[in-house]
Amino acid sequence: MNANMLANKHFLTNHLIIQLLCILSLTMLVRSYKSVSFTTNLIHRDSPTSPFYDPSLTLSRRVVAALNRSFDRAKVFSSMRSGVTNIFPNPQLANYLMKISVGTPPQDIIGVADTGSDIIWTQCEPCSYCFNQTRPVYRPRISSTYTTMTCGSTTCMLVPTRSCTTSDNTCLYLVMYGDLSYSSGELATETVTLDSTVTGTSFAFTNVVFGCGHRNAGMFTDDQTGIIGLGGGPISLVTQMGSSINGKFSYCLVQMFSHVERSSKMYFGEDATVSGNGVVSTPMFPGNPGTFYYLNFEGITVGGQRVDFYLTKPTLVEGNIIIDSGTSLTLLPASFYNRFQLAVRRSMQDIRPVRSDLQNNLNLCYNPLEVMDLPVMVAHFRGADLELDPMNTFVRLSNDSICLAFAPVEGVVIFGNLAQMNYLVGYDLYKKTVSFKRTDCVKL
Repeated sequence: MNANMLANKHFLTNHLIIQLLCILSLTMLVRSYKSVSFTTNLIHRDSPTSPFYDPSLTLSRRVVAALNRSFDRAKVFSSMRSGVTNIFPNPQLANYLMKISVGTPPQDIIGVADTGSDIIWTQCEPCSYCFNQTRPVYRPRISSTYTTMTCGSTTCMLVPTRSCTTSDNTCLYLVMYGDLSYSSGELATETVTLDSTVTGTSFAFTNVVFGCGHRNAGMFTDDQTGIIGLGGGPISLVTQMGSSINGKFSYCLVQMFSHVERSSKMYFGEDATVSGNGVVSTPMFPGNPGTFYYLNFEGITVGGQRVDFYLTKPTLVEGNIIIDSGTSLTLLPASFYNRFQLAVRRSMQDIRPVRSDLQNNLNLCYNPLEVMDLPVMVAHFRGADLELDPMNTFVRLSNDSICLAFAPVEGVVIFGNLAQMNYLVGYDLYKKTVSFKRTDCVKL
């Protein structure tokens, strides 16, 4: 092992130890229910109830926009993984939103629910420089549970870009996004309340670390009032809930572009357990940054022909793909994608491909009127074979074009949300597993 590899290994080890200590301290901060279980709605960005909704967009333009967001999001992920930057994917690149309440008494927030982000933040009064928002801005002064954090706190050290006030040593955060949008303000603790959409019961979690943004600008939407980080880092919402939800959350995403009027579901606690016939599970692996959820991807079978991810047996390669709910496409290294696409072409050799989509985002398209049956595919993860339906593997761009919902990229590899549609996808942060079960998410 050379000096650089050894230095990197020590850096990652120390980084993980610091994160573990911080997670333990946060677990002590957040009120620990013995156990809670509840369900909430995930609102798709193209739903009429979403602040991103644009009724003028055709279905085709919505699909193309989702594809573009996938590539833009992957670029930021690659920068984050390389350690080059602390810039995060802009909330405009995510696909789902969620409602929570902050403060005592509760003040409602509709925020982007993002497994590619950690920090929770919302616009706060006084707004020295904020984007326009039609909903009321969060007012910490009327909340009896709002407390700022000091620069000397362990939690303050978790913020990649931070500073201190000279007057009272308050910890200040700064989050930068890929399009130069940003949020900055005080790091604080507050009571966060989530409502069960099934029972109507409310669950209040105290001392949740979040960002109170006094200066926020960029590509934000008027009705979008914050970010709800659902990543694996120590200050994400799910990590801070910790033992209260037994380290479990799951989601079931309805088929995109076909049922956008129906909310997808997100589950916490024992309600998030994925069990029964047909469940397959695969281990999660640690990685840097700890925001992402890393799995081991081994290949895809197309119509009985297996295409292995590695041409030779890998050595010590763990966590080679990120599973993400905010990226639509599944993005693969060009070398593997080319072999995979060739297998798809062979399985559909009687049908001539048509030209790619107008922006050349997808490389293999067919006329749906000529396609009788699409090939059966199985995605192989360590210990889990995931059978994919046509809705998971192809996306309709127009009446005369249906395209393979996979694309080649340089850098980060992502298992996207189109491949996860109509699966109950469960994360167990304690057992370090992700489980899948084929489910009709519209019926939940």
